[in-house]
Amino acid sequence: MLTDVQKHQFDTLGFVVLRGFLPPDEMRLYTAAFDETLGAMTDPERWANESGNVGASRFFEQNPQVYHRLLDDDKILAVIQDLLGLDFVFTVSEGARRYADTHWHHDDVAPEGHLHVKMVFYLDAMDADPGCLCLLPGSHHADYRKRMERYGPEILTADRDVPGTYAIASIPGDVIVFDVKTYHGAFTGGVRRRAIYMNFLAGPRTMLGEAHLEFLYRRDGGYYTPALFENAPPKRMRMLRFLKERCYDKAS
Repeated sequence: MLTDVQKHQFDTLGFVVLRGFLPPDEMRLYTAAFDETLGAMTDPERWANESGNVGASRFFEQNPQVYHRLLDDDKILAVIQDLLGLDFVFTVSEGARRYADTHWHHDDVAPEGHLHVKMVFYLDAMDADPGCLCLLPGSHHADYRKRMERYGPEILTADRDVPGTYAIASIPGDVIVFDVKTYHGAFTGGVRRRAIYMNFLAGPRTMLGEAHLEFLYRRDGGYYTPALFENAPPKRMRMLRFLKERCYDKAS
């Protein structure tokens, strides 16, 4: 699915953008269900406040009839397999509606040599100025990250003018895939941005030691729900099996 150039870009810069990845009819389905789905998972007062951010994990749980299509999309699975190998692990879906800025941050720091990948589907057209996701290319590399941390809080609360900022304008159907170690943020000026996120980890066959297994076990299956396994085709079960057997089943 991914070309060698795209794989090299991901390894080098920490992200790849796939333009027109999902067709318009599919995106209309996901967008039409989004507000009702996320609104049902959010405190009503926070949902009514259009100046802040709201979000929910296990987003697909609330509307599996619509959103489990993303879990079983062969194109999505092919991209993730190209980056993480055959035995990748799906961890959690997320939904978010944001108006306020999100300052520079990285989502997680997997052990060196291990990958945690996030796939982002924006439901609104995001112009380069303002509103879109911004990344610092290459900041997933350990040396870059350490240098960023030496800046102290000043750079983490700065706006998008940090040198090297790459702004990703997008329209619905475009997909952004990034290593969650990569520093990213969005500086919207109050522009609405709605997004669906899917999180994947490299699987047990690519583990390099106990630190990697512990990183997987930190999820402990707590993001999994019975609906994930109902009528699950073989490809979905393959990416759920590790945490289901090692964590979810033991906790049930």
